Amino acid sequence: MRYPTANPLEQTLSSYSLDLSGNPALSDLLLQARGEQVTIGGAQSVAGTIVSVERVEVPDAPARHMLLLATDQGLQRISLDEVTGIKFESEELRAEMEAALLAVAQSRASDEMDVRLQFDGEGERFVQVGYVREMPVWKTSYRLVVGEDGMADLQGWAIMDNPTPLDLDNVQVTFVAGQPVSFITSLYEAVYVPRQRIATAVSQSGTPPVYEADLAMPVPAMAPAARMFEEAALESLQDAGVEAMATGRQSGVTFQYVVDEPVSIGRFESAMIPIVQQRVPAQQLSIFDPNQPGNHPLRGLRLHNDTGMHLAAGTVTVFDEGTFTGTARLADLLPGDDALLAFATDLAVTVTTEASPEPDEVLSLRIMDGALVSEVRRRFETTYSFLASGADSRLVLVNHPRNHGYDLISPLEPAPLTTAGNYRFGVALAADSEFGDAADNSTVPVQLDCVQDGACELVVREEQLTSRQVAIGNMSPDDITLVLSNDLLDEASALLLRNLQNLGEQIGETQAGIDSLDFDRGTIFEEQERIRANMAELDQSSSLYQRYLSQLTDQEDRLEEIAAERAELAAQLEELQSERADLLRNL
Repeated sequence: MRYPTANPLEQTLSSYSLDLSGNPALSDLLLQARGEQVTIGGAQSVAGTIVSVERVEVPDAPARHMLLLATDQGLQRISLDEVTGIKFESEELRAEMEAALLAVAQSRASDEMDVRLQFDGEGERFVQVGYVREMPVWKTSYRLVVGEDGMADLQGWAIMDNPTPLDLDNVQVTFVAGQPVSFITSLYEAVYVPRQRIATAVSQSGTPPVYEADLAMPVPAMAPAARMFEEAALESLQDAGVEAMATGRQSGVTFQYVVDEPVSIGRFESAMIPIVQQRVPAQQLSIFDPNQPGNHPLRGLRLHNDTGMHLAAGTVTVFDEGTFTGTARLADLLPGDDALLAFATDLAVTVTTEASPEPDEVLSLRIMDGALVSEVRRRFETTYSFLASGADSRLVLVNHPRNHGYDLISPLEPAPLTTAGNYRFGVALAADSEFGDAADNSTVPVQLDCVQDGACELVVREEQLTSRQVAIGNMSPDDITLVLSNDLLDEASALLLRNLQNLGEQIGETQAGIDSLDFDRGTIFEEQERIRANMAELDQSSSLYQRYLSQLTDQEDRLEEIAAERAELAAQLEELQSERADLLRNL
């Protein structure tokens, strides 16, 4: 296959002798053609070689451009305003100009391209040529007719749009369900990488540096061809109501609906093509999600996909007892999976929610490697209260959000449905109704049965077991008292903590005595400064001066007593701290 290169226009034009990019003026074009022989048409015909183009400024008038030609009569200056025609004498230059102008014209018609296919070999053969054209994503719409036997008729249509000026006449159509990764890359256009220009080395020993690989042009990887029709076709869809026109096929990681008959869609038209016609299990229920606003659940269905097909995402119009009851949204549903469809508000049921965390409970305590290790249980309880009115029975599915890091402890029988982020519990609001076997994967297991027109509560309990570790050396006497009150430690560990507690209390009392002496000493120093300042202003023979002198003597005696008491307490504190350090070291 051969086709013209989609070179950038600027790159193509720059390859010619005369660069026509940027809409050049006549003066700029002639300046590029310096040295070329031309024939100038005007008041007189002049032949010569282009020397230069001058710009002449004229007061109170537009600038003029003068062409300087080398002729047989010498140099001549010709005003471009007087020139009516210019002919290049070089046939090669004229051909390049025609090619450059052709490139400009072709760039305006970039939507059309000539492609040449060349086949080598001998003998007759069948060749099919295809191409890719951008089209809108196909859409899916479903109709679900609910029955009384726990089944429903599912009908699906693929909506195909043709927003092109081309009529699609008797074309083979295949709809692919899934989420394949797709992107657009420039394979048609030629891509150039800007490179640095390095001056030529003049020294014989000079060597140009080696640059990093990021200057190289990355080559986009080719996408692998899609694997078509890899596995055998599934059985034809059952005919009921609207006849399905497509057959489902698994193809790699996607699912294909291959339309059995050719399809014709006119330009700027759309068509709905039936692709699914099946009976599927559909359990009627009400869905309550505490994360959604309001205290009424939503009427809905639990749809089990036993069709063997990938049901593409789309809207679902629901009919019950021959009447439209609402519209739901369906996400991509793989074979064997279940989906919840909500389509109306259930005003007959009211649900209130109350969440309450319980206080932490210490289960065990032990001393290990100088730390107090505790195992703590934390529980979280959520209560759902239901109040139903009316004679109809209800199966309410509670979509309870899972607390991260917590395990469910009740209710556990029968086992609830689980998803990545939720537990799903069934609550029957009518004791005389049967809502299916819990072992059947197409029905919701019931964890709570309630009587008609009565209030009932579903209590969901979750718990988390954690291990906490606290360095004993960082625990205060009050912390140790709290730990000992749990009565969970063995006698040896409890005795050790009591000894640490007693030492801690003694250290605290001793340090408090030292702090009190330091405070008294500071107070005396401040008082002495005041007395000395007053004595400096008095006559030494005055009675007040003598009184101050007696006070200073008494204060000095007290300072000596404080120093002796502080030294004794400091020695006691050092001994107690050493004893505590030895005890901690031996843990």
